[in-house]
Amino acid sequence: MKKTLRIKMILVLGIVTLFLSVLVSCVNNRAGSKSTVRAYPIVDTNQGFTYSNSELIDPPAEGETFYGQDAQYTGNVPSYTDNGEGIITDNVTGLIWAQELSTSAFSWSDASNYCDSITLGGYIDWRLPTVKELWSIRDFSQGWPWVDTDYFHLVGDGSDQRQQHSWTSNPYLVESEYQNEQVQGDPAFIVNDWTGHIKAMDGNRFVRAVRGNTTYGINDFVDNGDATVSDNATGLMWSQDDNGEAINWETALAYAEAATTAGYDDWRLPNAKELQSIADYSGVFPAMNTSMFNLTKLTNIKGQTDYPFYWSSTSNPVEGSDGEVDSGSVYAWVLAAGYNTDPDGYDLHGAGSVVFTPKSEENFTERDPEIHRYNYVRLVRGGNVTKTPNGDPSCGNPDRIVVFKEGDTGMRGHGGGERPDFAAAAKKLGITEAELMEALGDSQQGPPDFAVAAESLGITETELSDALGVPSDEKPQAGGQPVNRK
Repeated sequence: MKKTLRIKMILVLGIVTLFLSVLVSCVNNRAGSKSTVRAYPIVDTNQGFTYSNSELIDPPAEGETFYGQDAQYTGNVPSYTDNGEGIITDNVTGLIWAQELSTSAFSWSDASNYCDSITLGGYIDWRLPTVKELWSIRDFSQGWPWVDTDYFHLVGDGSDQRQQHSWTSNPYLVESEYQNEQVQGDPAFIVNDWTGHIKAMDGNRFVRAVRGNTTYGINDFVDNGDATVSDNATGLMWSQDDNGEAINWETALAYAEAATTAGYDDWRLPNAKELQSIADYSGVFPAMNTSMFNLTKLTNIKGQTDYPFYWSSTSNPVEGSDGEVDSGSVYAWVLAAGYNTDPDGYDLHGAGSVVFTPKSEENFTERDPEIHRYNYVRLVRGGNVTKTPNGDPSCGNPDRIVVFKEGDTGMRGHGGGERPDFAAAAKKLGITEAELMEALGDSQQGPPDFAVAAESLGITETELSDALGVPSDEKPQAGGQPVNRK
């Protein structure tokens, strides 16, 4: 009798233990256990400074304006190993990278052939990285460039820093009757080491090859049935609905900090890498899994059904992160779930692109499409993230060295040729050099839009091209980059 009772007790204990184990596993999957090894660990942005809409600020306290931004939450700290022989291991993701970009630019169709042809560190299984793989090595500690140059080198002669574009393996498959020239032809997503963006482009670009861990970047979404979605691959939990209202960055931070969706009170505004992790680059529109996520529908200037930009908590101090940020020059990174349009409503950068945009109305310009002057919020919580309310200014490295390995950008009219004589061009046009430079826009933001520049000066594109000494077939494409966002 006692033996039978003992056996029953053991069986009951075993069942209870199993139940508790399953329960703990479910909780870890939903809330993001710090001890769980994830298939898609998000590498922290490494941003340690805090900003207002226009300048570097001391870290705000909880409850104060601008609290809850990127620097005040820290996840998997970037960690790399230089293996020598030109290869770098990412200790967080397990991916192995080529330290150098290709020395020449390739068309997207030839980029994979380049990867197949190289041998580095004795390895021959190099491949073109996905968007999410290449985005994982972005470093937001200070920017310009947005990679850790101790480990990842640039290419070219440095005269055209904007052209640090490198291909991903993801073609841009979203079609529209309203397309800017740069997404026509054979476009694919690129990541720009210098300006930081993800965008869809055609033409010739560099290649940074990768190998290993082919599961990285693949989501494992679960609908929790309570207006939340867990990604078991990253350990992050997301709000199933967006906030349903276009707001500025300051309000977005406050909204996230105050949210109590599904009874949780630890929601935050996602950083640029967390936010990009839920983008879908398979060619769907919008560029997000609509079987899991609900998105507010918009109508753009062309009358098309469109979808929001989503705010990240990550800032872009255009002038750098060294405490000398000029007033009015701080932006925030956003993800385009729908078309990323130019001021005329043509898809310029592609659904799924990541760009930066002014945080508030005082920094808007006429070139910022009205539909995306105010943006939306997708809440996040969990993951291997801790609060770091004081930020970490030591993330910045004022003594870093940026080296450009010699190479050919393959960009006609931008490939390191002689810089135009702007003073002479201005004199020829009968204007001041300052007026000419203002019309051409900030060179850090990408090639000038000759059509817009010429219109603002009251001249023709041909007159502008002739004055600058740029042949008409080699000038930057019309419909180029907005002055304050790219």
